[in-house]
Amino acid sequence: MFVKSHPLSQGKLDLFDSKIAIRQVIPNNSYLNNKKHNLATAIACIENLSIHPGQIFSFWHLVGEPSQQKGYLESRAIVNNQLKSEFGGGLCQIPGLLYVLILKAGLNALERHPHSKDIYTEETRFAPLGSDATVVYGYKDFRFQNTLSVPLCFRFTLLEEGIIAELCSTQTLEEFSVDFKVEQLPGGIKQVETLRYSQLTDSREKITTTIYPPLDPDAVPL
Repeated sequence: MFVKSHPLSQGKLDLFDSKIAIRQVIPNNSYLNNKKHNLATAIACIENLSIHPGQIFSFWHLVGEPSQQKGYLESRAIVNNQLKSEFGGGLCQIPGLLYVLILKAGLNALERHPHSKDIYTEETRFAPLGSDATVVYGYKDFRFQNTLSVPLCFRFTLLEEGIIAELCSTQTLEEFSVDFKVEQLPGGIKQVETLRYSQLTDSREKITTTIYPPLDPDAVPL
């Protein structure tokens, strides 16, 4: 069963406290204001929704098509392995944040797609390589199932040049440590192993391995 677009009442919202939080920079470029507008538009569709045990969260099921008719603006996106401007661009930062939050809560993604290229330099990178989750409407989604025994919900705070994403619950959650180990391979290829650690059980788990081909030499990094 998918999570439905029925925001929690104020009384029920008060039962959900922030358990795990992540803060990221929003890259300051010519599309900053448009990207923040797009983020806010999508956030309104997914925050403060109760994700009950067993339910499946689907980014696109809740957000829908990010069209100009829905108020989305043009911003940067990767289209056919090239950096371009399109309506609803920049939304990938949200599922990337959600991906890290659920990993920290001990959950796993049912569907998660990395970017086709490593589009950032070390100077412009705002999140660890391997923590991204790109979405393309009708093609690539971000989905996970709440396999915990407690309900969850997401909350967000947009800052001047940043964003805070919080995973909230009615009960205490174990917060796992997540590490993204990057290995440089021949030909400019980067391989990232995503590892999760539990302090409670003193155990380590490999989540996935992601491969990133180099960005085209004539492409302009974000």
